[in-house]
Amino acid sequence: MMKSSYTTTDQEYEALRRHVGLISYDGAGLVTVTGPRATEYLGRVGTRSVDFLLEGQSTSALLLREDGTIVAEALIHCRGTDYLVEIWPAQAAEAVAHLLAAATDFPDVTVEDVGSQCAVLAVEGPSSFQIAQKYLDFPVASLAYRSCTAVEWGSGTVTLSRTGVTGEYGYKFIVPSGDAPRLRAELLDLGAVECGKDAVDVCRMEVRFVNLEREHTGGPVLPSDVGLQWMLDAGQDFVGRQALDESSGQVHRSPVCWVADAALETAPPEGTVIGVSDADVGIMTHCVWSPALGRFIGTAVVGNRVAASGQGFRLAGTNTPVRTISAPFLTATSLGVPLG
Repeated sequence: MMKSSYTTTDQEYEALRRHVGLISYDGAGLVTVTGPRATEYLGRVGTRSVDFLLEGQSTSALLLREDGTIVAEALIHCRGTDYLVEIWPAQAAEAVAHLLAAATDFPDVTVEDVGSQCAVLAVEGPSSFQIAQKYLDFPVASLAYRSCTAVEWGSGTVTLSRTGVTGEYGYKFIVPSGDAPRLRAELLDLGAVECGKDAVDVCRMEVRFVNLEREHTGGPVLPSDVGLQWMLDAGQDFVGRQALDESSGQVHRSPVCWVADAALETAPPEGTVIGVSDADVGIMTHCVWSPALGRFIGTAVVGNRVAASGQGFRLAGTNTPVRTISAPFLTATSLGVPLG
């Protein structure tokens, strides 16, 4: 699985926000999908249609259980002759098993677990495009966000995609496992700094990429529990759709983002009650220290009546004020850095 850190979270955060970090997605799930009904299969197991994807394009989708709860978030890359489904390491084992099991209903579709054959390395940060350019024979600015291309390197073909979770420029290399150590060394020589999951989690919170492992109250979660209902295609007949339709209108709590008062010196434990006056309105689901903001930030689930930006609450046990805000918490550095 992904390493928590290599040096310190602050140092690695600085690399991701100001320079370029190298992320090793150890344990990432990778599944190829081929066959005449591949798009139909992916449209059934995923919550978004892939019919529109052209070669070299990518999209994200949720994988749901029959009861509408989330198995994983997946990136689906169209590579022309096949689709490559990529899953975050912590969700990989269950998601890959889920995809293989679903294939039994599609006998003319081949679904193959290729996770052991490949490694996933990424560079993210304002300078990452300069590294990616060295592997492309066309201007890096032409590689759009959520797109991919095949690059001949090492002993085989590398899938290079422009994706990321930090809000900064990001490029991911899906490389044959035997070539991964060499590519990793090469990326480090080009100036990338190794970064672990802790620094990545801070960055993704700041720009509001949902962290499925942390942002919940325990147990299975629905897309609405973590604010991912936008990833459900209205016209798509995906697994879990019926359960979500039947439960619509029954949600009594909603996710919000919050910023703590600067006086808060220690991260409160997840599950801490959030209240106003003498009434409890929700609980904290995830919290990180933001070096850029100089305070703790996080997510919570609160009653629908108070699920709005600009609300003032207090953390139980500390009496520390927190204020809900609209995401993202900050603007990524890369938005001010032109590609090229």
